[in-house]
Amino acid sequence: MQPLVELDDVTFTYSRAALPAIENISFKINTGEFVALIGPSGAGKSTLCYTLNGSIPQLFNGSMTGSVNVAGCDTYQVEIPALAEHVGLVVQNARTQLFNVSVLQEVAFGCENLGLPRAKIQERVGQALDFVGLAGFEDREPTALSGGQQQRLAMACVLAMDPELLVLDEPTSELDPIGAEQVMDVIARLNRELGKTIFMVTHDMEFVTQYASRVLLLSDRRLIDDDSPQIIFSNTALLERTRIRPPQVCELAQHLLQSGYPLKRIPITLDSAVSDLKELHHG
Repeated sequence: MQPLVELDDVTFTYSRAALPAIENISFKINTGEFVALIGPSGAGKSTLCYTLNGSIPQLFNGSMTGSVNVAGCDTYQVEIPALAEHVGLVVQNARTQLFNVSVLQEVAFGCENLGLPRAKIQERVGQALDFVGLAGFEDREPTALSGGQQQRLAMACVLAMDPELLVLDEPTSELDPIGAEQVMDVIARLNRELGKTIFMVTHDMEFVTQYASRVLLLSDRRLIDDDSPQIIFSNTALLERTRIRPPQVCELAQHLLQSGYPLKRIPITLDSAVSDLKELHHG
């Protein structure tokens, strides 16, 4: 099966920058995967996101080598409006993506640009708002919504256009814990129930271990590792070298191992930690 996303040796340098923002990046993503992109600040994570919807190289000034292919489209050749049918991008601060006077108009805007019939637009808008938990908010002003509601509205705007790939650049970083959990629940359901492929940048490692099936680690502009959350977060030396703080349960497990407790593995979720520690206690 052809991968949904394929990057081949991608390097991008912003105009007047001394060094590339990302360098020699290659990976593939299959349909239905939930991929988390992690790395220290300044590693190039947002730049990488912008290559997936064509904003790089079509909107940002700079030079790019290599190729990016999404859903059979070369993002260098296919125009951004056409790419929007296949990939939707939600940025860190959802407020910057919202500009209409009502929630209804906001969600309908993308569908209108796709030239969909009015009945189809109404159907998609209703389904998208219902899915993200904003049904009944159609007449509200987007600026009057809470941060978490605005983030879910931004996802509804993308969802209504029905892309195969959703790119989420730190969708919970500006939210309180309750809002963050609500947003992550929607993202997980998009993947689980609708089969959407998720590519998510985050600094919240607990969310990575809870939801992602695969982790890409970016550091110093390069892709350092690509593996399962279990493998990535069990590699203490790698995390220290790339300045990634592991989930708290991993830190606890490392402390226990250093203290001589015979753990069989490094648990990466709270449930697995509880199970392992109960087994250790009974032993």
